[in-house]
Amino acid sequence: MAMKISISTSTVMNENNNTDSLCCLKRKRPPKIEIPSSVLCEIPVNSLNGADTTSTTPICFLGHGVALFSLKGKKTFMEDTHKIISTSHAKRGFFGVYDGHGGRKAAEFVAENLHSYVFEMLDNGSSTTREKAIEAAYIKTDHHFLKQGLGSGACCVTALIEGKEIIISHLGDCRAVLCRAGVAEAVTRDHRAEREDERKRIEDKGGYVEHHRGGWRVHGVLSVSRSIGDAHLKDWVSAQPDTNTLTLTPDMEYLVLASDGLWDQVGDQEAVDLIMQSCPREKSKQLPVATLNEKGDEFNCVSKSPSSKLRRVSIIKSNRKRSCSPCCKKTDNNWMTSEDDFGNENEGPPPTKARRVSTVNQTNMKMKIYSPNQENNSGLNKKQHSNALVAACRELGNLAVSRGSSDDITVMIIDLSHFKS
Repeated sequence: MAMKISISTSTVMNENNNTDSLCCLKRKRPPKIEIPSSVLCEIPVNSLNGADTTSTTPICFLGHGVALFSLKGKKTFMEDTHKIISTSHAKRGFFGVYDGHGGRKAAEFVAENLHSYVFEMLDNGSSTTREKAIEAAYIKTDHHFLKQGLGSGACCVTALIEGKEIIISHLGDCRAVLCRAGVAEAVTRDHRAEREDERKRIEDKGGYVEHHRGGWRVHGVLSVSRSIGDAHLKDWVSAQPDTNTLTLTPDMEYLVLASDGLWDQVGDQEAVDLIMQSCPREKSKQLPVATLNEKGDEFNCVSKSPSSKLRRVSIIKSNRKRSCSPCCKKTDNNWMTSEDDFGNENEGPPPTKARRVSTVNQTNMKMKIYSPNQENNSGLNKKQHSNALVAACRELGNLAVSRGSSDDITVMIIDLSHFKS
């Protein structure tokens, strides 16, 4: 009996040794495969999508009345794109921020074509309204992209500024926020799968929305309910944008267009507050709060009353004759005469009636006089303000990153005062 046990024990030990040896054999690395050097070739990064999309260097841009900051997140490729068409005469401007997902192809296609389709639809006049023309341009862009048989999709937010109208359209979770007298006003509402109306629309078409990976998603895949592209979900993910038309008014200061990389971490009012701190509106102090032009339209126009004309003439004459006259004193950071607001070639005081009219006009219309230094340095102040606009874009992007945003971030700030002249 003892012999049997010893044999069994030795047998078990031999089996364990054999198992260990087999494990050792399995863990050995396979021999290296030698590939001829003629087959090996280096694929440059720039050949992907025609650009270096892996670069972490942020993009800064400053144009006519607009500034932009764009930064790649933790994705392999930068999937945000943008489009800016702005001229010095400010007759028409088109601005767009496009946030790609599932690749960069859709966002690139939108950046290259959407504005062209918008201008084409507007100039042809085939649609009854401008809003309908822009909506048709969105759908046309989606249709042409799907015909290429490419994957990926793109969320969009665009602003067309022409005359006194601002037409804002969007798909997905890119957002437009208006700064009106320092108060944030959300112009768009994100198209997300958890929205009750969007969920009903998808279900009415035979689709479904389910909670997956921490959020509601169309068919458990896509968190946005509208986009350009996304061919595999096109029956339920619409390319029909929501479009709003705003009338440009004096209290409108800035328009912010940005991808969800910013808005997921920074609130609407918080973004506006940062912009107002970075870009103080000195120009608004030099213009009346509300004045009327010859047609009676309230649109940031300088008063054309006789007293204002006399005051402008007086400033020009006073600059020529007594630029360093001791009768001037500095008040509220603006140069004003101590005795009156007028001057003439003899430097005599104006009639009492004219002085009284001037005082009343200043009180009622809240006018402030331009100083010679302000006129001479207007170009410098404008440049400083533009640089501050870029700095505000950068600060917003960096703030989102500091709060943990790992997504691509694109921030565009439009100075609406550029389109009010």
